[in-house]
Amino acid sequence: MDEREPERPVSRVPEDVRPRGGDDAEERLAFLASAGELLASSLDSGTVLQRLAELAVPLLADWCAVDVLMADGRVERVAAAHRLAEQVPLVHELARLQPLDLTAEGGIPEVLRTGKAALLPEVLDALLPGVVRTEAQLEVARRLGIRAGLIVPLLARGRVLGALSLVRGDTDGVPGAADLALALELARRASLSLDNALLYAEARGAQQRTERLQAITAALSRAATAEDVAEALMREELRPTGPARGAVLGMLEDGRLHVLGSFGSAPSALEALRGLWADPVPGADRALEQLEPQWFSSHEAAVRAVPEWARDLVQGVGTGAWAVLPLKVERRLRGFLLFAWDGPRVFLPEERGFLSALAQQCAQALERAALYEALRERGGKLHQALEAGKDAEARLFFLLEASRALAEHLDDVEWTLEHLARVVARNVASFCLVELVGADGVPRGVAAAHREPERDVSALASLLPARECFLSGETRFLPEVGPEHRAWLEALNPHSLLSVAVRTRGRTLGVITLGAAAPCRRLVTADVAMAEELARRVAVALENASLYRDAQAAVRLRDEFLSVASHELKTPLTSLKLQHGLIDRAASGELGEKVRPRLATAVRQVQRLSALVDSLLDVSRISLGRLMLEPSDVDLGQAVRDAVERMEEVFTQAGCPVRVEVPGPLPGRWDSLRLDQVLVNLLTNAAKYGAGRPVLVEAAFEGEEMVRVSVRDEGIGIAAEDLPRLFGRFERAVSDRHYGGLGLGLYISRQIVDAMGGRIEVESRPGQGSIFTVRLPRSTAQCAPW
Repeated sequence: MDEREPERPVSRVPEDVRPRGGDDAEERLAFLASAGELLASSLDSGTVLQRLAELAVPLLADWCAVDVLMADGRVERVAAAHRLAEQVPLVHELARLQPLDLTAEGGIPEVLRTGKAALLPEVLDALLPGVVRTEAQLEVARRLGIRAGLIVPLLARGRVLGALSLVRGDTDGVPGAADLALALELARRASLSLDNALLYAEARGAQQRTERLQAITAALSRAATAEDVAEALMREELRPTGPARGAVLGMLEDGRLHVLGSFGSAPSALEALRGLWADPVPGADRALEQLEPQWFSSHEAAVRAVPEWARDLVQGVGTGAWAVLPLKVERRLRGFLLFAWDGPRVFLPEERGFLSALAQQCAQALERAALYEALRERGGKLHQALEAGKDAEARLFFLLEASRALAEHLDDVEWTLEHLARVVARNVASFCLVELVGADGVPRGVAAAHREPERDVSALASLLPARECFLSGETRFLPEVGPEHRAWLEALNPHSLLSVAVRTRGRTLGVITLGAAAPCRRLVTADVAMAEELARRVAVALENASLYRDAQAAVRLRDEFLSVASHELKTPLTSLKLQHGLIDRAASGELGEKVRPRLATAVRQVQRLSALVDSLLDVSRISLGRLMLEPSDVDLGQAVRDAVERMEEVFTQAGCPVRVEVPGPLPGRWDSLRLDQVLVNLLTNAAKYGAGRPVLVEAAFEGEEMVRVSVRDEGIGIAAEDLPRLFGRFERAVSDRHYGGLGLGLYISRQIVDAMGGRIEVESRPGQGSIFTVRLPRSTAQCAPW
């Protein structure tokens, strides 16, 4: 052992104790007592055996040798003593010249096999050639002197640990029974001390292996990659003691090997292992098949384990013993742990157990590293997906914001595009330029924006990519702006540019150019798709703006036509009314009786036509913003009674009895003519759709500042799906085949009520009639045209 247990102070055997050749029992007991104390003073096996040899010389022999039976079956001389110190090397030389053969008859081999003591008879000089086997041994034996001796076994717990050889070279003769008994007792006590030392060494070895495994486990627990695992395992302070070379071989998905880490191996040998299958590596094929460690005690055994074509590889890796340990986790192989020694080796159970535990720790660490790598990879993909999702979400929000900007002002294209350019420069790129084709067919910049407002973006208008994009109608994307373009853009210094065409129905309307400069991120391929989508939306917005302008012009032209037509129609209608009055006054007698019924019918038709013309004129005034309100003091209750009274003939013809409930005066300030127009429209609807059933008209206060008028009929009613459009222009909830009119009465009424600051509502169910309710503030301010 390398670490020695501190020795307890002991007394040497007294010089006057001389057991050799004596029969004094007390002297022998004193010798054994002192010897036992001396042997028990150390837990180092080498020290114990050396002291045993020193005790035996010269008390029991002229020289002494201690041979130990090793765990691998070899016999090793570990201690020797001679009465002449300079002769001690000869004792070791004698064993070196001819290693012991445990199968030989007699002597030390027989004692080690049988565990029984052996007596060497007196050996004369002439008989020495028969005792030793070689000339060299004969020479050493003569120099040491061999006359007689005995060999006693070292026994402990029923097993032979070694043998103690006591040799006399003087003329004292053959050892007697007393000498044999003393030697056996000394050997017994030495065996106990040796067994204790071996047990202590074994315990210390187990403790050291455990501590090393704990240190390795701690180091491996910090390893995040397979290379980190190999590096931790191959460090000098952590790797196993004994092997001259080692390597951690990982296994790829296709079954090939790759070197994760190593120590002591030549680079050429490691390169030879790289990319190999497991077959040519000694023991790796069987380890792969059996998933069990493979042990080769010698180089020859390793060579025999591989195919003939792979033996050169084995020669390059090492010339001694091999150990190949599979790195397995739940029947899954992660690779191999490979160790090589410079010479032959017998692998003891404790060493096999330690290396197997080491391989298991390594395999688990590799499994964790693989899981970490998978988690990192998944985390990376998830991060990329999240980033891509964020970018996609940002682009979507940008497109939504751009769409809102494009839809806000269809009547002002330049303002809309300026706003759009600012949105682009704020969210996507460093700057943006929008060019539209002019009347001459040449694109001109209509909107430009930069994140830094003081920067001039107009230089982009003459840039080659934008011109190419306009001429071809295809996108031009420069992920990296070259020097040929930088000369034009020194002030902007972009690192990427993107030009997309604004096209609709096969025509190019313009070009949108985006540029990115530091610290803004570079434009990427995903930005191309986004910019093309933006260009499509801009094209739609421009088309919509054009259609909106055309529609507005058409509406203005229509409204002007209606206004002119209404005024022109009023003139003949007025003349026609006057003619009807003259005819009525001129008709008398029998002729008058015949003319008046027909005249009344003609008057009603003229009044109806006049009402239609008035409605058209009001619509044109509302559309052109020329309808005026002239508030005055009005009693709403009286206005309701007057309107009902004027409509009495209409209700009579419709067969609808009318009941008016007005609690008293309802004063307020409204435009009396327009208020009467609203009341007449509501009463006309009640008569038209009342189906000959009663009509109830109510007017009352609602609080101190509001008044309410409602007209209830019990007629055909209105479907729920028709209610939202009922107050629209030219909207009708009934068939125009059965009910006449232009569908303008309720529209005009709502416009008038809204202008007075009130609101009009309807409640209705099919077959149960309708309730129209008007709520007005009691005071209406003087209004400008609306």
